[in-house]
Amino acid sequence: MLIIFARALQAGQVKTRLIPNFGAEGAMQIYKQLLWRTFSAAQEFPGDVQLWLDKPDAALKAEATVRGWSCHLQSDGDLGERMARALSHGLGHFSRVLLIGSDCLLLGRPYFEQALHTLAHAPVVFGASEDGGYVLLGSSQASLWSAARFNGVRFGGHHALQDSCACFAPEQIVVLPPLWDVDEASDVARARSSGLLPPVACPELVGARKGWT
Repeated sequence: MLIIFARALQAGQVKTRLIPNFGAEGAMQIYKQLLWRTFSAAQEFPGDVQLWLDKPDAALKAEATVRGWSCHLQSDGDLGERMARALSHGLGHFSRVLLIGSDCLLLGRPYFEQALHTLAHAPVVFGASEDGGYVLLGSSQASLWSAARFNGVRFGGHHALQDSCACFAPEQIVVLPPLWDVDEASDVARARSSGLLPPVACPELVGARKGWT
């Protein structure tokens, strides 16, 4: 099963590190582009997909419904607590669960399958990112996921993967080769020059196709 963590579509509340360069609305448009690519990649996943939102969002819930996915609200707490609870919930129903965000344009079926294969012989898998964080987290062992699992992890910086790996015994984890994600203005430029993001607004989500903007 694949869990997508996403934020509700609120200008000024998404991709905040991009706001100084692109403004709140510009950062929102880039976020929508990233979501669109993430949703397209998730449709290649060989199993069930769930969308987990930080706040209710009718347009994103409609998008999930159109794609045949269920939509859930993330729990309270910091990112580590929310991820741990989502993984614990997923592993109550599925033997292997992957969790991703919406910032990595390189995720797709080959990387998902590599992560799932890894979980056949290790209880935890991380998909590394070039900036020291990670673009994917997966597990096959529900008993590992207490809400306090990631206490002390410095998320949002170059220590995130190192700190998160330190929460497990070395033999419990496998780290996949790094990809890169979009956090800063330089990442947007890289994505656009690579053809992974359009220079202008991309086709909107299902809500927009019904008149939502």
